[in-house]
Amino acid sequence: MKRTVRNVSFVSSLVLLAALAACAEVWAGGIARNIASGLASIKSYRGVTIETGIGDAPVKRTVLYARPWQVRVETITPGPHDGELFVYDGNMMTLWYPQQLFGIRIHNAHPPSAAEALHHIERLTKVNLDAYTFALEDEGARVAGYRALEWNVRPARRVPFRMQHRVWNHDPSTLPLKMEFSHDGKPWYGFEFKELAFDVPIKPDAFAFEFPKNAVVFEWDLDAPGIGLDEARASMNFKVEVPTKLPPGHAVQKIVRSPHCLPMILMAMDHDGTMLSLIESRFMGEALHPLGIDITIGNVPATLSFMGAFAVITWVKDGTLLTLTSNLDYASLIGVAESVQ
Repeated sequence: MKRTVRNVSFVSSLVLLAALAACAEVWAGGIARNIASGLASIKSYRGVTIETGIGDAPVKRTVLYARPWQVRVETITPGPHDGELFVYDGNMMTLWYPQQLFGIRIHNAHPPSAAEALHHIERLTKVNLDAYTFALEDEGARVAGYRALEWNVRPARRVPFRMQHRVWNHDPSTLPLKMEFSHDGKPWYGFEFKELAFDVPIKPDAFAFEFPKNAVVFEWDLDAPGIGLDEARASMNFKVEVPTKLPPGHAVQKIVRSPHCLPMILMAMDHDGTMLSLIESRFMGEALHPLGIDITIGNVPATLSFMGAFAVITWVKDGTLLTLTSNLDYASLIGVAESVQ
């Protein structure tokens, strides 16, 4: 009889766990749909942001957004980075570093569909609900003149790069208006809209940009025919590195070589609304140091930067310069970077 009772108790526990998992799934799905519909309600906005923790001085940027996927981010200060630019017009992605007269352009960077974007938000929501606890502390906070919900977010367990932070979400669009991350009780990274205006008129050429004639520009076309890994290893003048641990569903789908004379490749690893790419080239002993947080990948120094919903990690490994970009959460992206070998 005791064995029967124990078995019944065990089965009941399994049923309860399954029910809780199903409830969590439904809850995460509902939250994701609210976030997606809130963000989709934004037609356009223009703002000025301040970031701390990514350099010796606060970084000031202008931000322009137009639904559904157009964005322009330009650095104003500090002086050595004045004019640095990130532009995405819904199909072409451009990065510009005027002090070095250096640019990057990626053609046919197709945006996800609405369904794919929702799936991406659902996956991020599940990751965050598993990794953190959330406490709503203020329903009437104000950021850049707008009402915001202030959340105190704490790691559910001790995991590298899962940090305590506060987030102020615009109510009702859910757009993050302010974030403050801390590590070991000290400020780690901060972001805040100092100025913000929704539903602003957008000029037709607001997301256009032309490089000056004397610029050095590296380009990729993601619709171009890809090359195989063996061909990439044979034709590149650096050690081709490959991630060995990717999130579920992700794989190296295509390797695209830059038409520029300098051997460079881009590995595309997107999946269902989640974008993931790795750019590789030979490290020439001198590289552009991006604005960002100093971190370590394995035992190698690296820089973690943020561009809106995207995180970027730049580092050098075995003589190869690597740039990993994704709209994954930054902790997951660091895990991908650590697997590159």
